[in-house]
Amino acid sequence: MKRSKLLCVLFAVLMLLSLTACGGDKPEDEGTDSKSLKLDSYELLYKGAKIMKDVDGNDALVLTMDFTNNSEANCSYIWSIVETAMQNGKELEFAAIFTDPDSFDTVTDSQLTEIEPGATLEIQTAFVLADTASEVEITFEEVLGTKTAKLTIDPSKLDRESMATGEASSAAASAASGDILLDWWNGDWYGWWVMSDCAGYYEDMEGDWWDLCGTIDIGKNYTGTVVLWDEDYTKSAPMASALVSLSESGTGKHGTMTTESGDFTDVALHHGDWIVDPSLVEYENMIHINGDYKNGEDEFHYDIVLRPWGTYWDDMDAEDLPYYYDDWYLPLIQADQTMPDSIEVGM
Repeated sequence: MKRSKLLCVLFAVLMLLSLTACGGDKPEDEGTDSKSLKLDSYELLYKGAKIMKDVDGNDALVLTMDFTNNSEANCSYIWSIVETAMQNGKELEFAAIFTDPDSFDTVTDSQLTEIEPGATLEIQTAFVLADTASEVEITFEEVLGTKTAKLTIDPSKLDRESMATGEASSAAASAASGDILLDWWNGDWYGWWVMSDCAGYYEDMEGDWWDLCGTIDIGKNYTGTVVLWDEDYTKSAPMASALVSLSESGTGKHGTMTTESGDFTDVALHHGDWIVDPSLVEYENMIHINGDYKNGEDEFHYDIVLRPWGTYWDDMDAEDLPYYYDDWYLPLIQADQTMPDSIEVGM
């Protein structure tokens, strides 16, 4: 039986924040449209918003806020606050927007910065808009706590600002351009990932593995994003979100994809953490991503195997197939279904 990794992560957060969280049975709304949003252990001060283009060329809503840590322990925004943005009754995805085309920094990088009790940090958060006319309601909730706070923003009243890259990437555009390299990488992928060399909190999870979905979207400037989610995550709240660059250099015709920044669960990804060369893999139309997770004494090695959505894995032995290949994946591709935004399988 596969273990729920999400439960493990939540348990770790509980252990880290138990000294600062307050108990409660039901979240309370702190209010709507207030510029000062007070939660149990944290406070947000809304300072403004604008519309920018993300790396895919989509309109994105970018909020600027002050994040104040009123707890008794060091913390970062990304592991303290859960955000949900709704527009026209649908949840919006998070947006990736470059601030520096050379370093691949993004507008949301400050969310990873840890601050001391009593300190305040300016952060930004970004969401892909469905349109620029309908209001967006954003809900902020502590990972642990009893209160929520809401903010409603009208995108039609916001100014636009260009992103630092000067060129938005687009999977659709790259496909139309006839770039063979981009056409091979871009699109939806499916496979599995496994943990090994586990230590610390993850020691008992040696060999545990999960089915995995992902989307690769690299633009004409050969930079873009990789988003991955397994059974415990979704596309809008992924397990991994990486900014990557693509090079024609490599051992084969597909070149090499390299991480520049991003995050894998609760640790940051840096330049060169992933160096992916498909020609080093035994099978056609497959990529192998591997890396190391380390957070204090908790660590493990991970291997990720992916093939384009719609691929039949008939060339591989049964033990090398994703766990839900027969029961979930095959029925979907045989029905010519697109890849879902979550892996929903029966227990």
